[in-house]
Parts: sequence; structure tokens; C-alpha cells
Amino acid sequence: MAKNKEYSFFSIVVLALALIALFVVTQFFTNKSTRALNEGNKQAVATFLINNSIQELVNLSFDLQSKFKDRNLKVNSTRISQLKDSLTMLGYNTDIITSYTSSNSHEISNIIRNIIEEQLNISESILNTHISGNVQEKNKLIDSLYKVSPGDKVYANCLTLQAFLRKNLQETLTRNSEQAGQLSLYNKILALFAIITILVMSTIIIKRQSQQLKLIAELQAAEQAALKSKNAKDEFLANMSHELRTPLNALIGFGNLLKDTPLNKQQREYVDMVRSGAQNLLNIVNDVLDLSKIEAGKLKMVHKPFNLYHLFNRLERMFSNAINEKGLHYSSYIESKVPEHVIGDIERLQQIFVNLIGNAIKFTNEGEIKVTANVVWIDEDDKYYKLGFTVKDTGIGIPKDKVAAIFERFEQLEQGVQRQYGGTGLGLTIAKNLVERMGGTISVFSEVNEGSEFNFTCILEKNTNPVSEEQSFITIDKLPEGKVLIVEDNKANQILLKHMFGKYGLKPKIIDNGLEAVNLLEKETFDLIFMDIQMPEMDGYTAIGILRNEKQISTPIIAMTAYVSETEIIKCKNAGFTDYISKPVDEQLLIKTTASYLENIQNNNHHTLNYLYELVGNDPDTVGEVVQAMKNQWELDKAELIEAFSQQDIGKVKKILHRLKSTFSPLGAEHPVYKAIGKCNFTTMENKTLDLQQCTSFIDDIEKEINV
Repeated sequence: MAKNKEYSFFSIVVLALALIALFVVTQFFTNKSTRALNEGNKQAVATFLINNSIQELVNLSFDLQSKFKDRNLKVNSTRISQLKDSLTMLGYNTDIITSYTSSNSHEISNIIRNIIEEQLNISESILNTHISGNVQEKNKLIDSLYKVSPGDKVYANCLTLQAFLRKNLQETLTRNSEQAGQLSLYNKILALFAIITILVMSTIIIKRQSQQLKLIAELQAAEQAALKSKNAKDEFLANMSHELRTPLNALIGFGNLLKDTPLNKQQREYVDMVRSGAQNLLNIVNDVLDLSKIEAGKLKMVHKPFNLYHLFNRLERMFSNAINEKGLHYSSYIESKVPEHVIGDIERLQQIFVNLIGNAIKFTNEGEIKVTANVVWIDEDDKYYKLGFTVKDTGIGIPKDKVAAIFERFEQLEQGVQRQYGGTGLGLTIAKNLVERMGGTISVFSEVNEGSEFNFTCILEKNTNPVSEEQSFITIDKLPEGKVLIVEDNKANQILLKHMFGKYGLKPKIIDNGLEAVNLLEKETFDLIFMDIQMPEMDGYTAIGILRNEKQISTPIIAMTAYVSETEIIKCKNAGFTDYISKPVDEQLLIKTTASYLENIQNNNHHTLNYLYELVGNDPDTVGEVVQAMKNQWELDKAELIEAFSQQDIGKVKKILHRLKSTFSPLGAEHPVYKAIGKCNFTTMENKTLDLQQCTSFIDDIEKEINV
């Protein structure tokens, strides 16, 4: 392929140079032919002028010769003037002949000039004798003129000159014709070669263009294949995440539940081992997914305020159990210049620390772990700080031949007993990538059996509007009253969620898939819905689309899935889910989220149902029964109202509207539903046609208020 490209390129260059050379040669002959043609034209014009002058010259010469031979010539002043003018004209024509003849004919023209000059001299002398009256001298001069006979000589030499000029003109015209023929031939050759060159170059260009288009198509196909492969990889990782997180959700959840039950020492040890193994497996899954997002360029860094000092406190609490179990000493130090309130990505910064501190604890059997923070440089104008962080341990250290590659993916200490510590070898790779994304660098100094010191930097912005103090976790003993529906196909997760909610006094309704959810929600209402994404019969995305778009259900629905990518979260929000909780489910986050939504719903209900609550003595169960009864009656009345409109039965419409007022009277006269019924403008109609569109608008208004 490369040789063909070189050959075609060389061919184009050769053809182009040949075409240029042919243009130069043709231009040369064109210029030569043009010059010859110009010379021929000049020569033709000169020949024409000379011929005219020769004719006048011969005529004047004969005429003057005849006049001056007359011995009885009568002269006066006028006659003398006329003869002198004729002599001047004779000399002028001689000059024209001499000036327009070429170098080849100068010899003949000079002979003619000499003859004319002799005739002029004799004629002027005769004219002078006429004036002076010297007859004897005049006769001698006339005799000389007879002897010279200039007219005959001029005539003979002029004939010779004309013949010579005609011959030269003919040769010039013949030569011009030959050059014109050569020029025509070269022009034809040029035109033919130009056509051939254009065709060849066009063929080469078209061929190369087709090869380029083919290459583009191949590249597009390769790009599609790469995209397909990437999508397959993303799909595989998403499926792997789901398949691993689903059982992990049960392992971690039931482990946490089991931990809170009465256990003996051995059982507690077993439970801790199960929880630790499940958590380690979850960390591995998270590492793989994080690395995949980093490589795909999809890892997003957030920019939000946080308290750096609180982060250090949180890290100490997070690792306190592991530190105590191994009998290690943990200390932290923050330089006074380090700002407390900063702006950056606290989650990713914490992830870096978790990797480094976790490794330090894992590879340290005795001694201490020390974490420090200091200022590298400060940009006071833009309020940016480059901070340096250190995680130092007294562990087993890293061999010198491993230090250079310690941040490479899947790189671990492979020798001997070091392998017992496990791990994927991705933690430091991810930490390095995160540090670089935050504008910093990471390095390590280590000595075998002496410990390791990891140093990294990152750029954070100082927050001039400090965030509020970190709040302690709110302890929730009992969840607010509310009807909660869980749509989850995994039986283990169903049992887990049932017990999780049961700890806080809530008994959710649990069903297996999205299809059951759609059918159930047509008949029954709930305050809050948790829905898995991947389910048999009907998945979560299909179900949420039907519930939001077709059924117009506005109940908060929270996606609960093992898919945890940023793309999946956005997809959930765009599909219509109110919120998102990832698996394995964090119990505190689940309960906190549930409490928040149920409290909001309860507050809204109290706001819109104040009259009803007062009416039944603030009994939420009774309120629920009354509201459900009103909804059931509304469904019946709505159907009758539509039928009455279609039958144009005004009397029946009035009865139904009156019944609706009675149905919703427990809400109070100020409730929007009751007001909407009172405002309907078709209640006073008599003997008029009922507009079905008005009925539809009225029903939509009531439905909206009921949904609220």
C-alpha cells in the first residue's frame, strides 16, 4: 500500500513537470512566431511604402529629365518654384526608399540614390543657367543630361529593387507560415498532453480519494467496533457490579443485623469475619469500577465546601476499630497555616486517605500511623492553597526494586509472607490518578522493616464563607407513620429490608417486580416507594415510565440498585425517579432517607388535612381510612359524571356534583378540592348542551388536588 502511494505521488509529480515543460516550449515558439509575424508585417508595410515611393520616384525622374532636356524651356519665377518643388520631392522619395530598405537591399538603394543625386545636380545647374541666361552652359548641361539619362537608369534599378523586395517578402511569409504550422503542432501536442495529464491525474486523485473514503469507512467501522467493545465493557462492569452488589447487600446487611443480636464471643468473631470479608469484597468492586471510570475519563470531580479538620477527625473515627485491634498508635497533625474551611472534592480526598491509611494499617503490625497536613504554597489573590499531606507508618516497608512500580495497576508485594495481606493492587493506582486530577503529585519513601512514608499534594480553594460545624449523626429510634412499598425481586434483599425497616417500627409492603407495582398502584396508594432497577417481568425503568407518564403518579419513588455509575444515576433521575440509593444498602442512609420523605409527606398531609385531623382527633389511622374512602367514592362518581356528560343529562350532573360536595366535606370548605367543586361553571346550566371538554378539565383539576 505504501509503495502504491509513493508510485502514484511520483507519477503526479512527473506529469506535472512534463506539462510545465511543454507549456514553456510552446510559449517559446509562440513568442518566436509572434515576433516573426510582427517582422513580416513591418516588412510588408515597408515594401508597400517603398513600392509607392519607387513609382513616384520613377515618374518624377522621367518627368524632370524630359523637362530639363527641353532647350526652349520657358521659365519664370512660378515655373522655377514648381521645378524646385519637383526636385525636392524627387530627393524626398529617394530618402524614403533608402530608409525603408533592409541591409540586404542597401546596395541597390544606394545606386538609385547616386543616380538621383547626379540628376538633381545637373537639373539644378540647368535651372541656374536658365535664370542667368547662359545659353552655352545650359546646352552643355543638357547634353550631359542626355548622356546620363537618369530616368532610364532609375527605372531599371527600381525594377531590380522591387523584385528583390518581393522575393524577401515571399521568403518571410513562407517562413512565418512554417513557424505557424510548428506552433499549431505544438499547441495540439500541448492540448493532447494536457488532456491526458488531466485524465491521469484525475484518475489518480479519484483513486486516492476512494482509498481515503475506504480508509475513513474502515476507521469508522473500527471506531464503532471500539465503541461497541467499550460499551460491552461498560455493560459487563455494570452487570458485574449488580451481580456482586446484590449478594453483598444481603451479606453486609444481615451481618449488621446479626451483630446487633445477642452473640457469644465465638459467634461475634464469626460475624465480624463475615462482615469484614463482605466489606473487603465491596472495596474490590469499588476499586475496579473507579479504575474503569478513570480510564474512560468519566470520573467527575466535584467542587463544594467542606471542613478539612473535620475530615481528619472522621478518618480517625473510621479507622479507630482497626487501630485498636492491632494495638497501634494513631496521631494526626495539621499545620496552623492550613485553612480549616476549603472547597474541593471531599469524597475523593477521603478516598485517597482511606487507601493510604488502610494500607498503612494493613502492613503495620506494631508501632504507629501518623497523618499530617502542611502548606506548600499560597496564592493569596485567587485564594488557592497547595497542601501537602503525609501518611507515615512503621510497617514492613517496600523493597527498593518495588518502589518505582508501586503505583502501577495490579502491582503488589509478591515475595513470601507479604502476599498474605491480599488486595487488588488497584488502591495506589486509583490514589495516584485522583491526586493528579486534583492538581498534585504523589510519592513514596520506604525502607524494608522500617516503614513507609507516602506524600501527596493537591490544590484546594480557601472557603471565605465557612460551612456550618459538622453535625453528629442523628439517632432515629422510630420512623414516622407511612405506607411504604418495596419493589425488589431478590428474596434475600426482601427479607433484609423487611428486618431493617422493622427495627424502626415500619412494616413495608414488598412485591417482586415492576409489573406487580404498576397493577398495585392502580388500586392502592403509598407514601413512599423503593424500586429496584433490574427485575423480571418488568424492570424499574419501564415501570417508572408507566407510573409517571401514563398513570400520572407523583408519589416519591427511590431507585434502589446495584448499578452505581454516574451515567446510571443520571439515567435514573431522567427516567423519573425522585432519588437514588445504591446497593449494598447503607442502613443509616436508608433510614435517614425514609424518615426525611415520610416527615415531608406527613407535614404536607397535616397542612392539607388540618380540618380532617381536627375532626377525628388527630388519629392518623382514621385519617387514612377517611381519605381512602373519599378516593374510592371519587372513582365511582368520576365514572358516572363522564357518563352523564356523554348523555347530556344535566339533572344527573347536578346530583353528582352535589354528592361530590358531601364526599369531600370532611376536608373542610377551605380545602382546594372542595373549592374546585364549588367553582365549576356548569352547575347552573338549564336546557343547554354540556361540553365534554369542560368535564375533562374539571376531572383533571380534582385529580391534581387529590394527588397532592
